[in-house]
Amino acid sequence: MQFKRQPLEPADVNITPLIDVVFLLLIFFMVSTTFPNQQISLNLPTASTAETQPELLPEISVLSLYADGRILFNEQEQASLEALEAQLSQQLASEANQLEALLIQAEDTTHHQKIISALDLARRLGIEKVRLATQPL
Repeated sequence: MQFKRQPLEPADVNITPLIDVVFLLLIFFMVSTTFPNQQISLNLPTASTAETQPELLPEISVLSLYADGRILFNEQEQASLEALEAQLSQQLASEANQLEALLIQAEDTTHHQKIISALDLARRLGIEKVRLATQPL
């Protein structure tokens, strides 16, 4: 006896729940991931004699000058170099100690006058060890 075969329906796999699970995992990992402290990014000028330096010592203060006019001193935003000078001279007078060294990081498109003003500030504050940050070629 022959039975009539019923036509097979094509197998249909619904991937919508799989996509939902993948998106939930993606959102979970994006929210739960912690990022390390982000460094300040500057486009430093290049120099053929530039040397890579080890980690900065704690007694070295860092003055960052951006081309758009922003000024950061030890990663804290400053209004101007004059305001920074007033704050530092007051702080140094009350603590009776001097800043050991100053590292000036200026973007490669920063106006030359801004860098000269920063060097002048260091001289007025009595900082004798001043470095200009560059990156190797």
